[in-house]
Amino acid sequence: ILENLLNPFSKILLAKLNKLKIEPLKYNLNDDNYIIFCRHATTKGMYAPGKVIYSITSGLLKLQKKVILITLGLIDKKFVELKKNNPNLILLSKEDNSTCYKQFINLRAICQKMRPAKIITEMPVNIGTALYFSNVSSKIIYWSPGFTQVPWFDKVLLVPELANEKLMKDKKFIEIPKSLNFELLNPKINLKVLNEFKNKHFISDSDFVIGTFARYEKISVEYLNLVSQILSIDSSRKIIIAGSNDRSLAENYLKKFIVKKQAILLGVSDIHILGNCCNVFLDTIPFPCGSSAVEIMAKGKPVLSLQQQNLANYKKSRVSDLILKDDVELIQAVEKLESDVKFYSNMSMKSLEVAKSYDNGLELANSIISI
Repeated sequence: ILENLLNPFSKILLAKLNKLKIEPLKYNLNDDNYIIFCRHATTKGMYAPGKVIYSITSGLLKLQKKVILITLGLIDKKFVELKKNNPNLILLSKEDNSTCYKQFINLRAICQKMRPAKIITEMPVNIGTALYFSNVSSKIIYWSPGFTQVPWFDKVLLVPELANEKLMKDKKFIEIPKSLNFELLNPKINLKVLNEFKNKHFISDSDFVIGTFARYEKISVEYLNLVSQILSIDSSRKIIIAGSNDRSLAENYLKKFIVKKQAILLGVSDIHILGNCCNVFLDTIPFPCGSSAVEIMAKGKPVLSLQQQNLANYKKSRVSDLILKDDVELIQAVEKLESDVKFYSNMSMKSLEVAKSYDNGLELANSIISI
């Protein structure tokens, strides 16, 4: 991707900026001012980076920084409430029918007026890319939700799960504390909505419900074979799989379980409602889940994972007792969690501890300020 797509894109973009005669934008930085440029300012739903954007924003505000948050998409109630309680926060949305060029010019104008110390984005390719190549005085920082190899941005922020030894040899990459506000990981839910969902999908208190919430491209044949084994053993076991994109592969593999009401396959959903339906969470294979696993642990629900190369640093966000070496061990762990109340309670408490360890908003903000 780097050689065949991103580097050629860089050359095209630079040529375009030169043709438009875009001059460098130089100004004296104001160390108290920050711009955050994001896809969505949301804390619920399947857009996981929105929760980190909230943690960064709230952390900077607690340290008395001024923040202009610009979103290309949605703004939810949590961000609106944050704005009401913090006069140092300005929320801006993309204008309807605004062109990329107009967004770029507007962003430069905001930079010129605000003179931000840093500009932060979670999008690997966006107007911030053009801003970087147009040479503004502010450092442009990319918080990586997973993709790391971008040939632009001054610094790339990596959570511990992504900060491998090879990347950290390059000074461009900076390891930051994991940070997701606990209030976002386990918000209050509407019990009426929860019960309506259970009734709709025939989920009873006697069922043992497994959840997996991820983009459907992470739902592999290997994962589906494991699910089939688990469901075949006991008809009171059910699985809820929810996420974005094409779910036809999963529907075909789990067809007989869907018919028997053991498998519930959904699109983008409220994972806090779904998570409270589940007893445990099953990691995807071969690429593990990200923040959805932590959100489930915040509800005291154990997460089961297979020992695999791609788990790598994600082990830091899992309970070690529930990382199993193969399918047989994992199925045995499911059975133990299902039947042994004391074991389940112990794993539940350990899961909760992992989730609470993510609440490091001030430490994250200080890391960004120090760059």
